[in-house]
Amino acid sequence: NFIRDLTCKIVSYVMLMLHQVAGLTLLAVGVYSARNATGVAGRYIEARLGKPSLVRETSRFTVGEAIKHPVKTAKRLKSKPQDALEGVVLSPSLEERVRDIAIATRNTRQNNGLYRNILMYGPPGTGKTLFAKKLAVHSGMDYAIMTGGDVAPMGRDGVTAMHKVFDWATTSRRGLLLFVDEADAFLRKRSTEKISEDLRATLNAFLYRTGEQSNKFMLVLASNQPEQFDWAINDRIDEIVNFALPGPEERERLVRLYFDKYVLEPATGGRQRMKLAQFDYGIKCSEIAKRTEGMSGREISKLGVAWQAAAYSSEDGVLTEAMIDARVDDAVKQHLQKMNWLHAEEEAQTLTPPPAGATAIGGKMGFTLPQSDAPQAEAVIAPVLDKQGESIAPPSDLDQSEEGKSATPAGKDFEDTVKAEAATTAENLVDPAASTDSEGKVDKEGKTGSLPPKDGTPV
Repeated sequence: NFIRDLTCKIVSYVMLMLHQVAGLTLLAVGVYSARNATGVAGRYIEARLGKPSLVRETSRFTVGEAIKHPVKTAKRLKSKPQDALEGVVLSPSLEERVRDIAIATRNTRQNNGLYRNILMYGPPGTGKTLFAKKLAVHSGMDYAIMTGGDVAPMGRDGVTAMHKVFDWATTSRRGLLLFVDEADAFLRKRSTEKISEDLRATLNAFLYRTGEQSNKFMLVLASNQPEQFDWAINDRIDEIVNFALPGPEERERLVRLYFDKYVLEPATGGRQRMKLAQFDYGIKCSEIAKRTEGMSGREISKLGVAWQAAAYSSEDGVLTEAMIDARVDDAVKQHLQKMNWLHAEEEAQTLTPPPAGATAIGGKMGFTLPQSDAPQAEAVIAPVLDKQGESIAPPSDLDQSEEGKSATPAGKDFEDTVKAEAATTAENLVDPAASTDSEGKVDKEGKTGSLPPKDGTPV
């Protein structure tokens, strides 16, 4: 009986231990499965609703934004398509073209067609980003804005971040307009530009994801220097639109638009400390439009903000005509200063001499002269020597030294005369420093000591 009771207790203890081990095993499996499931769910939510790190701004709402701003999210969901050119001032020809693009994009989305990729180029502040947003809203698509300057600092993470952007873009039910501002910052030529291996890999990832047209997303590129694009990028562009600076009529429309927005509406609303003096607003806007020639839409919009700030800084809050003119004068001076900086930079780049070993000879004014057309120093100096031979008889009493290397003062005068005439003639054709030898001397026969190098180096 004692042995039987002991055996039963041992068996019961073993069974209890087995049950505990099994329970702990099941608990561990459950925790591990729950953790993996949570990670998968998190990645799914991030891919579907989360905003990638490269995206600066988007119309797609995330879970966090929906919780923080429920009213704003509800209004966005109930919003209706708007006019693509509402609040955008363009020239009549450009307005007609971009309106056709907007209509075609909207019909493409409704018919589940393939979107066309667009390049918008032009000076800064001409409405490229604004039109891209309006285009997405008009077509009923979501939009996402990323800038090319954010790609290079990512280094090795750039490839992963780029794939996340396109994975996220393909999950939009409404279709996504992916707007890349300052696209030339990372879509540069791989053959000539000096770019890092990480940036090159990121560019290759971008090219891989945009190799075929998609019915999920539309690519819109904006650049001030489209000539820097890699050729593979140019191959992916279906339509090119030039956003030029506003003309006289467009400037007047812009001045009136921002005068109403920043001056008239606050002054008549009665909610802010701002009043407007009595003068002819229409004539004043026309005068301002004439004075702001060459300014972009963004610069004109800053004028409206400057007028508003002038009224707020005054003692009585009244904006006078003199205050408006003073702000316009400051804006015109600043614009001219910016243009001087820009032209000085362009001239510096134009006058930069070509590197050693180049195949063309650089001129003084920025043009290049082929080596075959560059006159040799011998051909330049020979006519001068013939002319000198007719008018000046070469001295016959050249007193050579024992080594035969030095001449008398009379011989030096002749050489100096020939040298001065040859330098004057050759100055308009080639660099005079390259037309003589290292000591700037000409021998007795009228030939130079050394000819210009024929290896393509600058003369």
